[in-house]
Amino acid sequence: MATSKKNEFSPREIEMSELAKAFSHPARILIIDELTKHKDRTCKEIVGDLPLSQPTVSQHLKALYEAKLICRKYEGAKSLYCIEWNQMERFFTIYERLNTKMMQHRPKRNCC
Repeated sequence: MATSKKNEFSPREIEMSELAKAFSHPARILIIDELTKHKDRTCKEIVGDLPLSQPTVSQHLKALYEAKLICRKYEGAKSLYCIEWNQMERFFTIYERLNTKMMQHRPKRNCC
């Protein structure tokens, strides 16, 4: 039976990888982009604006929701999705710090 090696990584490293995974599909990038243009959107509205099927959008909304990059609220029978701006800001802050840290060690020329 396989054992998880996650306990060998820091909580920050795990969080970074989970956030990166949430952004790892172009459909999720499109959905995030669409949600930034509107306050609240239903899955149906998002499907209407993108070249994706309803099941595909639902699957990607779930991944974004689980990563806490979007939030969901209910209005009657409808689920409305919107950007979770605090988490989105956290994502960009984490990666900005990583970029700054890594770029300090960049050689003057590429290795290849």
